[in-house]
Amino acid sequence: MKGGYKGKLCLVAGLMVSAVLLAELSLRVAGKDVPVPYPPRLRHPELQAYEPYGYRFYPSRTISIPYPPDHPREIIVVSNRDGFRARRELDERDQRRRIVFLGDGLVSGDGNQESERFTNLLETLEPSLRMDNLGMTSFGPDLMLRSLETVGVKLKPALAVFCMDTDGFRRVRPEYDGAGFPIPRYELRSGQLVSVPFPVPTFRNQLRISIALDRLLWERTSRQWDLNRAILDRFEELATQRHFQAAIMFLPGSGDTAEDKERRAWLKQYSDSHATPFLDPSDAIHRAGNDAFIPDNPHYGPAGHQILAKELDSFLRGRTLP
Repeated sequence: MKGGYKGKLCLVAGLMVSAVLLAELSLRVAGKDVPVPYPPRLRHPELQAYEPYGYRFYPSRTISIPYPPDHPREIIVVSNRDGFRARRELDERDQRRRIVFLGDGLVSGDGNQESERFTNLLETLEPSLRMDNLGMTSFGPDLMLRSLETVGVKLKPALAVFCMDTDGFRRVRPEYDGAGFPIPRYELRSGQLVSVPFPVPTFRNQLRISIALDRLLWERTSRQWDLNRAILDRFEELATQRHFQAAIMFLPGSGDTAEDKERRAWLKQYSDSHATPFLDPSDAIHRAGNDAFIPDNPHYGPAGHQILAKELDSFLRGRTLP
């Protein structure tokens, strides 16, 4: 009896191993769930450099780049001493109240001239306020928070606007490498936000079946929502500690997909529960359709930035800043 039982266990174990190997082989043949290379590969080595909180543009540099690749025009990117895209320095004297915008390439103005960005247009509409743009290509909510903690709070803003791109929600996952840097990550431990190093390769996290299972866990459970919530909670705490107004803005994609609707509804619910001002310009962007975007590109074009500037102008006029 014992021999027969052991034989059955060996058979089951063999079948399970075979199933795992078959699944791994299938994912490799299909080219799915490819592990992130280590160290990550830089996507814009001519533009960006590593920084302990993540990465930034090379400080105090002017560079001309053709963008987008399919229908390029020459885009001039000027960085200040802090490595953000601006012709002026963040720490220069200015008596105006400051508004700091946190975000990714949609905020930094990828594919647009600096003067075409919504922050620059908004300052023209509201000249009594100074708009400081801390957007950076491929930033996720975690790096937005880190840039605020490291750079933004020193500016003593009256208002900080957390601009959540619809694609940004997934960027809190451990394997996300931003623009190709081994960036520090956040994870939740006993409900607390903890900073951890970028994951180094192990046998497990290089298996595509493991990557696929982890992806399903992030997509089908509350892990992604919980981590985004904890990051926003830290943002709210900073606002209380540093005496600035917090606000949240959703940045929609070109189509109002089911995922977009879920994400912006979640953000609105979060904002309402914290009495945090919330702006969702989805209707205005979608009315403009493809005209709001760079052709065949996910980034807003000049028309899209003009829409955002007008929406934000109306948004600000209804509020008294600290």
